[in-house]
Amino acid sequence: MVARMQKMKADNLVGIGNHNQRKTQNHSNKDIDVERSHLNYDLVEGRTENYKTDIQKFINEKKASQRATRKDAVLVNEWILTSDRPFFDKLDDKETERFFKDTKDFFAEKFGDDNIRYAQVHLDEKTPHMHLGIVPFDKDNKLSAKRIFDRKTLLKIQDELPKYLSERGFDLERGERGSERKHLSVPEYKKMADSKLEMQKEVDSLEKQKNALEKQIWPLNTELQLKKDELARLLEEQESELKIPIIREYKDVEVDSGEKNLFGKPIMKIEKVKTGNVIVSEKELKKLYKKALSIDKLEKKVERYLSADSFQRIEEVSRAFNNKREEKRVYKEKFMSVVAENNELKTENKSLSQQVSDLKLEIKEIYQHTKSFLKARTPDLKAFKHALREYVDTFKQKAPDSEIARVDRQELQRERNRGRGMSR
Repeated sequence: MVARMQKMKADNLVGIGNHNQRKTQNHSNKDIDVERSHLNYDLVEGRTENYKTDIQKFINEKKASQRATRKDAVLVNEWILTSDRPFFDKLDDKETERFFKDTKDFFAEKFGDDNIRYAQVHLDEKTPHMHLGIVPFDKDNKLSAKRIFDRKTLLKIQDELPKYLSERGFDLERGERGSERKHLSVPEYKKMADSKLEMQKEVDSLEKQKNALEKQIWPLNTELQLKKDELARLLEEQESELKIPIIREYKDVEVDSGEKNLFGKPIMKIEKVKTGNVIVSEKELKKLYKKALSIDKLEKKVERYLSADSFQRIEEVSRAFNNKREEKRVYKEKFMSVVAENNELKTENKSLSQQVSDLKLEIKEIYQHTKSFLKARTPDLKAFKHALREYVDTFKQKAPDSEIARVDRQELQRERNRGRGMSR
């Protein structure tokens, strides 16, 4: 189960709204299949059409305070909620929708249903996922993302959400506890994706080997059991026939009785003492001899069984089977870890790409605003151009490849193109 949260301020809402609602046809995220975008849906459809204006309107109407909301306030805590691809492969469309609806209900119970302003499910990417936008109002209708989603609450969600969904019939586990994620470059991400593919192939290969070994083990185990049963029967027969009546041998020995005669000498008495020998009849002795020979033959038979190819083969196959089973377990753990991490990083990188796009738009607006500001406050065109160059040069000195330098180059190129058009 992957559950990641990101904070959205007023300036982020336009960009994230365009992305979530697929308002553009060209996407920086190449995993988006626009042919499938019509399959996407919002579980609270109708609450938010325009992310920025509708969410700000909701906040202004609900908040307890009459004060204006701070410009840098977190207006929405957006949760990205998903699992790995194999999990969704087991679900049909109805069950997938139920999974996201139950997930939404979990957050509604915890943080208020009306505070959920959008629950956008995306089915047009490789792995289905949901963007869930929660306005962080407390019970007193005070806006505070820091208080509503503190560290303790975040950890609690990671523990309780998988349990909540498991109780509703979904086979889920908590995400890796305490893991340290890092943002991946495109080559690193592709390398991890390739690694995931190789590990899946290895798991499939091990599964086939395990099945083949199981087929070999079954007849060998049957044969081994038959031999064990035969040996047990033979041993039982030998034990029942070895009950031979024996008589212990005694001899008479003089021992001191502890008494003395009239002359003061010890009085001796006769006692029977075991000699350590036994008396066996000739008939029983012959029977015993025959049984000894029979046992000797039995021991040789057991040795033949134990040294037989089938028995050794059983041991070899059993060892190989156990080794393969352990290898499969290790690979499966690694594979599931990589899958979860891939999905999480992919979602996170997508969000970061969107934020970069938003920042570029903001920088462009700042450039245009500054340009208009300087133009209004300089006496002529030459002074304006000089002031603008000084402004841009301060950025170029610190970072020649900065976004504002790129925007300036574009503007200069547009002016040159306009100049050429007018000269014609």
